[in-house]
Amino acid sequence: MDDLSEYRHDLDRIGNRVAGEVTLGRSRAWILAGCVALLVVGLLLPQATSVTSLTTLARWDSAAVAMPVRIFDAFVLVFGVVAALVALVRRRWRAATVAMLGSGLASMVGLFAVWSQAGLVTHMPHTPQVGLYLCWGAVMASTAVWLPVVVSAAPLRTAPPVTSGVLTPRNRR
Repeated sequence: MDDLSEYRHDLDRIGNRVAGEVTLGRSRAWILAGCVALLVVGLLLPQATSVTSLTTLARWDSAAVAMPVRIFDAFVLVFGVVAALVALVRRRWRAATVAMLGSGLASMVGLFAVWSQAGLVTHMPHTPQVGLYLCWGAVMASTAVWLPVVVSAAPLRTAPPVTSGVLTPRNRR
């Protein structure tokens, strides 16, 4: 009986491991990798007039960029690039959920970033540039691709273990 309990323990452990994985599929994985690449390119392009995202993240005292642009760039870097890469490599439900929720939040902050930059009142010329629009579009696309992946996979296995009743005798009353 000890051998069977070891097998049951191993099968339950393997079942729990498989239950936490997400299946992306080849096309979704390529789309998400393209979104990450677009986000990296968008972060290198000017976000506002002549300010890149590296400047917005490094110098928080610049008057040419509003605070929502800085927050948006931080969210894009953390959730759109780093969390998405971790989720693509690990293929775990929790990492995919973090990437999806963070990208969704970054999408909303991106709307405020574009609005704030277009309506910014300073003595310097200011307009949202191609990098801001590219990052905003890529993070929205990333959210749209992550959403069905996260929703289709269950976070926890709700069914009884595969081995319940198979390797152990049931009480028949």
